Amino acid sequence: MSEQNEIHQTGRPAVGGISDTLREQLHRREAVCEELEQLPARTVEDYPAEIARITAEFEALPPLPPEYAEILEKRFAAAVKEAERAAAENAERLAQRAAKLEECARLSTELDTLIAGAELVTLGEVEKLEKKWNECLKSVDPEAVDAAGFAARFEPLKARILAEAEADRLRGEQAEKLAAELAELTAGEDMARLQERKTAIEAEYAALGSVPKAAADKYNAAHRAAGTKLAQHYETLDLARWESYTLKLDLCAELDRLLALPDAELPKAARTLHELRDKWKGLGGVPKSKSEEINARYLETTRKLQHRVDEYYARLRQEQRQAAAAKQALVERAVALADSTEWNATAEAFKALQAEWKRLPGAGSAEKNLYAAFRAPADKFFSARSAYFDERNKKFDAAAEAKRALIAEAQALKDQPGEAAARRARQLRSDYHAAGSAGRAEHELLAQFNAALDQYFSGRREAFAEREKRSRELIAEIEALADGSAEPAAADKRVREIRAELRELACRNTFDAEKKALAKFETALGAARSRVLCDKLSLVKSVARPLAEAWQKLKAGESVDPALLEIDHLDRFHRLHTAAELIRAAAGGDAKALKKLTRLEAAAQEEHDRINAALEKLAGITPAGEAAEPLSLAAELEAAIAGNFARSSAAAEAKPADPGQLQNEYLNAGLLAPEALEESFRRFDAACAKLRS
Repeated sequence: MSEQNEIHQTGRPAVGGISDTLREQLHRREAVCEELEQLPARTVEDYPAEIARITAEFEALPPLPPEYAEILEKRFAAAVKEAERAAAENAERLAQRAAKLEECARLSTELDTLIAGAELVTLGEVEKLEKKWNECLKSVDPEAVDAAGFAARFEPLKARILAEAEADRLRGEQAEKLAAELAELTAGEDMARLQERKTAIEAEYAALGSVPKAAADKYNAAHRAAGTKLAQHYETLDLARWESYTLKLDLCAELDRLLALPDAELPKAARTLHELRDKWKGLGGVPKSKSEEINARYLETTRKLQHRVDEYYARLRQEQRQAAAAKQALVERAVALADSTEWNATAEAFKALQAEWKRLPGAGSAEKNLYAAFRAPADKFFSARSAYFDERNKKFDAAAEAKRALIAEAQALKDQPGEAAARRARQLRSDYHAAGSAGRAEHELLAQFNAALDQYFSGRREAFAEREKRSRELIAEIEALADGSAEPAAADKRVREIRAELRELACRNTFDAEKKALAKFETALGAARSRVLCDKLSLVKSVARPLAEAWQKLKAGESVDPALLEIDHLDRFHRLHTAAELIRAAAGGDAKALKKLTRLEAAAQEEHDRINAALEKLAGITPAGEAAEPLSLAAELEAAIAGNFARSSAAAEAKPADPGQLQNEYLNAGLLAPEALEESFRRFDAACAKLRS
């Protein structure tokens, strides 16, 4: 810029640079340019008017020197261009905003339309409207539209449409299930089931209402296929009905046959009736014209047959109850026999019970338990019996084995000379009998044993004289013992030994002498025993009397002097000795001992009375009005030599009682009171005196 222009512009020359006026004008133009450049970043309602205002303001500024004006005008022109571009964009945004607002208004109207026609609205339409509305809200200020009002109207519609869609889906699924079931039944062979379910499925499908098309198509296809299958089935059903009628006639004929059976065959008829009923149920229908006839015949025949079966089983149950009671009684009888050791008799009794059990009819449901209860005692008895006989057979086997060894030894004696072999031969017989019974083998073994000994003794005839000599020595010893000098028990024992030896010697020549010597000894032994018995009777009286006095004092409540209980020979009579101990305990205050003494006295009284009565009967002492049967002389002699010694079985059978035995029993008959004791002594002495007379 020339100096002249600068002066023209500023009114004063430049000195060392730009004048203040020019600088101010440059600042003003730069400020306008800056305002225009900032315009696109501002929110302006009317961009064109604002651009025009700023442009007018820029053009109204004073002119600048060309070198400054060119630069600022280019800057301003660029700012104008940018502002116009921003104005165009703003205009486009405003247009778009207006369009979105218009779209929102249209969508709101569309919502009202959907609400008004809600019955025809689909879920797709609702979802599409929702998507559009959400897109509009992204481009406009929510406050510029009634978003809350739209949501308040849209949400109920959407919820209802979703619910209807879900219901449609469920109806579709149900329809497809029905279609699948129809298809499955159609593929099967159960036409009755198909017919039954087809009707029910049709009702279920009709109840569904509106169904989606795809599901409805599937159902309709399955329904048509089922109808076709049933139609084909019904075409052949008439022939099947006539066939069923024929089969049912056969069943009725079979029922008539069962109805005529006797009562014994009714259980089998009942099972057959059950089977025929199942067959009847399995048969199809019959022609309508024959239905009433065949059904009536079937029902009447089955009713009659069932009535007969019911009556039969009622009688059977009654018989079973009676049989159960009878078998229970047999069980009780068997239980009573279970522990018996009478093996043969009880075994026969069990066999009889078993035979009786078999004769009884069955007890029905109770039979198993009753039979188990019946078998248990029988098993117990027969097990014990088997165990007993097993043990007995073992003993028999052991005895047989021992006797076979003795037989072998006896057979070997024939080769053994000397007295030792003879003694062994005699001992073998004792050993043989001591070995016990060998059961069924006993007879054969005994024959073998006797044969072996006979063979041995037959070879010893030369020794006969020696046996006779020995026999006479033994007989002489018996006669020596008969003088009564020896103690009776020892003498009796020795005589028994001598008799055993004499039996082994078996010397016939001395048999008569042996009998006479034994008779003499038995007479002497009887007399000796009588003397011993008299001594014992005197002794027992001397013991019993002071003991009876002590007992009398104890019963009277008096004190008992212990000296009364210090009685010689008391320990020889165990019952009196026991009574003395009890008296001593009772005197010391033992109440139990006193009660026991009372019981012992009663028992002793019975014992005394029994023995005295038996002796009185033997002696011929009877109560008034009864005749006594006198003893024969032989019986009196037997009574005098009482005891178990040298009594034959015939004599034992002839006498009802043994006076010697009774007298021995009397020695320990127990304690009585003094008066009862003296009365008992009197009766005893009288009876014994009568027996001795």
